[in-house]
Amino acid sequence: MKIIWYGHSCFWIETNGVRILIDPYPEVEDDLIGDVDYILITHEHVDHYGKVELLSRLRDATVIGPKTVYLMAVSDGVTKVREIEAGETIELENGVKVTAFFMEHPSSQYPLGYLVEGDKRLFHTGDTYAFPALQNLRGKVDILLVPISGRSTANEREAAQIVEDIRPRIVIPMHYGVYGEGSPEKLREELMRNRVFAIVRVLKPGEEVEF
Repeated sequence: MKIIWYGHSCFWIETNGVRILIDPYPEVEDDLIGDVDYILITHEHVDHYGKVELLSRLRDATVIGPKTVYLMAVSDGVTKVREIEAGETIELENGVKVTAFFMEHPSSQYPLGYLVEGDKRLFHTGDTYAFPALQNLRGKVDILLVPISGRSTANEREAAQIVEDIRPRIVIPMHYGVYGEGSPEKLREELMRNRVFAIVRVLKPGEEVEF
């Protein structure tokens, strides 16, 4: 699985030849983003939905998101769009599937996180706080993308609790550095304090890693 972080909560993922973009915020450098087959949107807020209309057309990509995102995309003239609900699984291509999970983000009507399963299992939480139901993902996630800014979402301490609940092998912090602050090092300290063992992989915007 190849992963590129474009800042904030925006990631490009390639698994089994399927290319997925998640949460392209308004200021993301869209010229740096390569081919995309699917665009996943976790919820309707502009810092996650921002570049959907442009990128879906430029990349001829199918947009997938909750009801509010579906309605916004249709209103914006996006023709390749599909609604997904919490608990629903969509089969993409080449054995890749996406399952939606409810997240704890009270300012959104339909906040979702996505489990992307291909050659690895990656979970993008979207915006969320720690909450007990995340323990249902324990043992199902290899790579966790988790917010740390504390701005309408988990801070470093809460992110450590999310990691403890899910117990992934690799953690990539997100949702910081563009619209708010956050410290990956503080996340590491919180994990060590709680004796939670996971590899924290800090990415620079535009950096590609492969697992």
